[in-house]
Amino acid sequence: MKATRQHEASGLGAATTGEQNFGTRIRAIRQARELTLEQVAELSSVSISTLSKIEKGQVSASFDTIARIASAFDYSLAELFTEELPHQPLTSGSIQGRRTYTLAGQGLTFTNPWFRYEVHAAELLVKGMIPVVMEIETRQLPPHEAWSQHAGEEFIYVLSGEVMLHTQLYAPLRLARGDSAYIDSTMRHTFVRLGDEAASLISICQTEKLDIEDLARGG
Repeated sequence: MKATRQHEASGLGAATTGEQNFGTRIRAIRQARELTLEQVAELSSVSISTLSKIEKGQVSASFDTIARIASAFDYSLAELFTEELPHQPLTSGSIQGRRTYTLAGQGLTFTNPWFRYEVHAAELLVKGMIPVVMEIETRQLPPHEAWSQHAGEEFIYVLSGEVMLHTQLYAPLRLARGDSAYIDSTMRHTFVRLGDEAASLISICQTEKLDIEDLARGG
């Protein structure tokens, strides 16, 4: 059962994307909740070994992993990176009309060794879609444990350059600027940049169960 939300102050301020700072933030929240690594692993479906390495700043957490951890703590992605937390959690039935926006260059950003992510509409805590702009920095296939896999479906649209979409069940798919793909995102998937030109895409994840608190593991 998910831990009851508490708004503990970690004193860290807005967390950066550095492995050490992010790991310190995660450990502070876990300890404030009086949760063991084993309990967080069960809630997040992230292995104990991976959680331990993240807390120690030994590995870069992928987008899906960060989202799984946020969900385990009953946090949105924005809350996980920000000290100021809302006084009350929102539910999808509590608001009838909503609007948010993200100005250029002001999304919630973080990186791992393979991708740079910019999450848009991050301040809207409860929603059925997660829009993410990804810069594909790797030209080498990420290790299998870093492939993304999460609930729901995902629309992918290439903004610049060329990428190769790798999936668990299909042959690699080459996508150039203006090309798109729509996938079952419970199937493991990842991206590789083709050539020297910078490559970016927009990924929109959707599921009935998915809000910004409930993504999954890789990117």
